[in-house]
Amino acid sequence: MDIENIQNQLAAQIVNHHKTWANLLVNLDFGNEASSYWDVTLEPTNISVEVNTNSFTFNNAKFIFDVNVGVSYGDDVQIFTEQISGKGVYQLVENKTINLTKLKIEE
Repeated sequence: MDIENIQNQLAAQIVNHHKTWANLLVNLDFGNEASSYWDVTLEPTNISVEVNTNSFTFNNAKFIFDVNVGVSYGDDVQIFTEQISGKGVYQLVENKTINLTKLKIEE
């Protein structure tokens, strides 16, 4: 499998790794304020792949989320964007499918 295909599959799995992004949102500690929306974008070219060890690093993932800081829901919503980097490990299945097995955000 070529590097470009690995990067594309990893990018899709990283941005959809909801547990990791939800944990990051919780750890941002906005006190009583709550977020109701978040999204992640990552260009496949921002992923460096080490095929010998099935590992990767990424940078410049955009983590976009809102924070409701008003007294009532929807009163005052602010949008934030964080640039996120991280690393992980993947598994190659039948030389055609990538399975993300470990993802760690670097804060």
